[in-house]
Amino acid sequence: MAVYRSDQAQLTFSTEAVQGGYPELASSVTNGTGNSTLNGAHSAGANSITVANSSGITQNEHVVIGTSATAESEIRTVVFVDGNVLHLNAPLAFSHANSANVQVVTATADTSADIYIDQIPGVYETVETPDPEMAIEPRYFLGTASKRNFYTAYKGQQAFSGGVAGFLLLNGKALRYPIGKVVTEPSAKTDRTYLSTSTVKGDVFITVNSATNLTANTLVCIDYDDNPTATSVSEVRKIVSVSSTTLKLDYPLQFAHTAAGSGTTQITSVATSGVHYLHHIFETVDLDTVSWHVHMRDSSETAANDFDRRYFGGMIGSATIAAEEGGMLTMGWDSVNFLGMVHNQSTSDVGARLTDSATTPFTGLMKTIDTDEVDFATTNPYYFSEGTVTIYGQELARVRSFSLTISNGEEPRYYISRRHGNRRGPSEIIENRREYSCGMTLALPDSQAAGSTTTTLFKELLLEGDFGDGMEGFNITLTFTRGTNDTITITIPDDGNARAGGNTSGAFIRTAQHGITGDNPLQVDADILFRSMKIEVNDSLYYYP
Repeated sequence: MAVYRSDQAQLTFSTEAVQGGYPELASSVTNGTGNSTLNGAHSAGANSITVANSSGITQNEHVVIGTSATAESEIRTVVFVDGNVLHLNAPLAFSHANSANVQVVTATADTSADIYIDQIPGVYETVETPDPEMAIEPRYFLGTASKRNFYTAYKGQQAFSGGVAGFLLLNGKALRYPIGKVVTEPSAKTDRTYLSTSTVKGDVFITVNSATNLTANTLVCIDYDDNPTATSVSEVRKIVSVSSTTLKLDYPLQFAHTAAGSGTTQITSVATSGVHYLHHIFETVDLDTVSWHVHMRDSSETAANDFDRRYFGGMIGSATIAAEEGGMLTMGWDSVNFLGMVHNQSTSDVGARLTDSATTPFTGLMKTIDTDEVDFATTNPYYFSEGTVTIYGQELARVRSFSLTISNGEEPRYYISRRHGNRRGPSEIIENRREYSCGMTLALPDSQAAGSTTTTLFKELLLEGDFGDGMEGFNITLTFTRGTNDTITITIPDDGNARAGGNTSGAFIRTAQHGITGDNPLQVDADILFRSMKIEVNDSLYYYP
């Protein structure tokens, strides 16, 4: 008998333009009966849509919104019909114009060009899937028949929390989510054209002034910035197709872009080979959320038995970047809270146990995303032996391990609001204060005279980061070099210049006990606090989600 095996399962992810808007086009669908058009424009993030006429569209049916010919399309499930308002199972991922088509559909083809939830965080072995945790609440009413037991049980709130621990980094794509945004700077570009219509975050189709020399598979940089800062919005995408002056991109835009005036270059082309890319990861207040897709195929490899789950609105609240001697650079998405999920286990027993509907809660119509559609990395991991650590201006040669922790204090919020389709998950997830810390195990350097002026960890501990002008702290740089133009660099603080004053300090050593242990040379476990950081990844990958 066929079974589901852990080594036959896969996790992929993608960035969302808005919290909960899992992105996926619908270029090839099987139409059902019932159709209408949007009554008014609808922005990404909307949980319901207003149509011209809802006749023929009923609860639990799937609808495709928009058309993928020259504009974005997507599938959502109708969980409740209120007049001409259709309440959806998840927020819209794309913005749609007035009068866009709304069509009932019964199936969608696994078209690779429609799939964006195809990234892997790294080499993982286990996944804590964020399947719902149900708060079933017992209630104790007064009555002689209860015999001190609860009288009945009521449904409470739902929580969706998961994580992926200790995966090997094959590139830097997973790094930005607990920190902020990524701005990509190609090493070479050629001026081409400019945007003729402004875009919004999540757009797949963009309109340019002239598409001359822009063909399928051309790489383009949008809003190129040769000196990126935290306010830059430079990103690189590949052209999938060209229709007159409309370009279809391979992945949704990470930023909104303003159309420039005539003669001002906004779109530049990038060579498909011989170019490297510097990805700047800057801190932001608001974090981008992610969609996860878990695909499980049974041991008989029968596609009809595929078990697919999709989780949306995921905020990576806490994460760990770590390495130890003899090992490889790893990362953990330790705590990820989601808004909800959809799955493909659509039908249930319609007998006495399910009297009102044959549809399982959270059912949705989505693509399978099997192995053929996954964007697997082909690079080697980053090894501990490829790393260097610089603290208080000195490169330390005897670092045995480090573990850098990021905590965003994320909090799921449950507001009073009307819900449909048995959904009682969070209304939104909010970031709270961000906290950074770093633990290092260091073997002590060679001995020195007591009167030596050489900076040491013990002296830095006692100084507490105060060098006479206030609480300044010091700089830390972690660099992993895999090859030419292939590095990950973590800079603490974010501008690499620790100084006294508000919003300017660097790192501080909280504990560094120089105890006498059985280790030779003696080693110290240091706990370090810092206020900000920036990550730069230099590699050959044009697309960072």
